[in-house]
Amino acid sequence: MMWCQGWRRIGLYGWLLASLLVGGMAMAHDKPTLTILTELWPPYVMHSDKGELVGADLDLACTVLRQMGYRTEIRVLPWKRVLQQARLRQGDAVLDVFFEPSRQQWLHYPEEPLSYSGEVLFYPTVRPVDFRQLSDLKGLRIGIQEDYAYSPDFLTDPGVIRMPMTGEGNAIKQLHLMMAGRLDGVVLNERVGRYLLHTQGLQDQVNHGSRLLTDDNRNFLAFTHKPGHDQLARRFSAALKQFKQTPAYQQLLARYHL
Repeated sequence: MMWCQGWRRIGLYGWLLASLLVGGMAMAHDKPTLTILTELWPPYVMHSDKGELVGADLDLACTVLRQMGYRTEIRVLPWKRVLQQARLRQGDAVLDVFFEPSRQQWLHYPEEPLSYSGEVLFYPTVRPVDFRQLSDLKGLRIGIQEDYAYSPDFLTDPGVIRMPMTGEGNAIKQLHLMMAGRLDGVVLNERVGRYLLHTQGLQDQVNHGSRLLTDDNRNFLAFTHKPGHDQLARRFSAALKQFKQTPAYQQLLARYHL
């Protein structure tokens, strides 16, 4: 009978261990998953050498959401499709979206942004553009990204020949069109532009101006108008502010040389 009791104890312990493992897995799977819509925008969102999705703002957003008890699924799309899916509530949040009043009809903006950066004009060193005011761009062919939130005066100035593009890799295409003389300049985020120039070996052949072509230079993780996401935006803002006070945040910025 002793051996029967021993086997019963082993069976009981095994059952308890299995219950704990299954319970732990269930708890992990019970964490709600948020789908984040974004485009590749290095160094804020990019692929690592191993092909993994990384980036300063992506890592920051995912870290804070993980601390809040959420898992994340990242969906990388051309920017036009990012905005379309956000309007249709086919995702939970948009990463690195500028503030624009009209977008509040379908996005909840947190108070705290992920980061700050603005759009400037890049031009070839051999064909410099002295850009101080919009009239300086009259008649010039300027590459822009479709559906970006540029300053209204820039978007409506009749003297500027704006040439929009969309799709993955469009910024790199525009830089090469500029170097081939088919564009006079390209408007890009300053840090994104510098990063792309280094990847293309053009860092010594291209300069950029200092005047910003965006009115609001905050990069947000903004939440779509799904039920409860207005409260989620407020909670995320508070958690983001708190995380920015930690050494881990400084280490994250250092990892991307920001």
